[in-house]
Amino acid sequence: MDVKRENSSVENSMPNRRNLIRGAGLVLGAGALSAISHPAKAVTAIDKAGANATSYDSILDKAIDTKKISFGVDLGFAPLQYKTANGTPTGYIIDLANKLAASLGAAPVWVEIPFGELFAAQAAGKFDMSGIAATIKPARAQKVLFSGAPAFVESNVVLLKKGFAIKSLSELNSAKVTIAVVVGSSQESAAALLYPKAKLKRLENQAALADVGAGRSNAMLVGEFEVAGATKAYPGTTVFKAAPVFVDENSFFMPAGDYRMKHYVDTWLRYETSHNNLAGLWDSYVGNDARKLGLQSFSVKSAYANS
Repeated sequence: MDVKRENSSVENSMPNRRNLIRGAGLVLGAGALSAISHPAKAVTAIDKAGANATSYDSILDKAIDTKKISFGVDLGFAPLQYKTANGTPTGYIIDLANKLAASLGAAPVWVEIPFGELFAAQAAGKFDMSGIAATIKPARAQKVLFSGAPAFVESNVVLLKKGFAIKSLSELNSAKVTIAVVVGSSQESAAALLYPKAKLKRLENQAALADVGAGRSNAMLVGEFEVAGATKAYPGTTVFKAAPVFVDENSFFMPAGDYRMKHYVDTWLRYETSHNNLAGLWDSYVGNDARKLGLQSFSVKSAYANS
């Protein structure tokens, strides 16, 4: 090969390349070329759009700096989250939220919002993160960022009004049946799919339980954690004895994009799980009572505990 000819060819091509870059600058604008030549700036632009949390202060930093963390809660789901006689928030998941705040050296601030409005409220920045666990539905993940580790696993069963006896859950799929569901819940979505012929009555949680207790609704799809309290509060109500209709994984959620806080909550939950703190707390609030009624109740434990 002729070296001089090759070098000449390379030199002649350089102006064309320069012209190509100048042309791209005219078409795309200086900002686009800057992003090509400076990838870090492009990443910063993505950060500001919410793809990750490095472009703004994470809740993690805020909680550590201010010594406070605000939790969005609906306290109408005993024994998971409710109020004592003097108005103090308590329950399984509230105890966990208190422990999470303590691990950050922060004091919890409780912001009460109806369950069905919590996800929009989180997106609107009305509180730092949820102080309760919710089902990890994909539609919700479009608005909030869920922890990757479960805070509890919920077995969903059917609570029946007094005197309403059925032999099969398929009997609920009738225009003559009214099913109470919590507005905005996974049970609401499931009931519409499983029993499309039934009339769904969408209520807040305590109102839905009371509706079945008073006999206005025939049944309610409910987590096993509420059955013991419901059958005690409303004598004559029963639970349909069968395998769970479905099982939900529930966990804390935080602003979409705050992966630093997610990483912390994931790590904290895994640590608490591996030390059997979740299982012991769940059994004391939920598991023991549910199993006495013949219901399936999962205690979240490490996969390595019995290996």
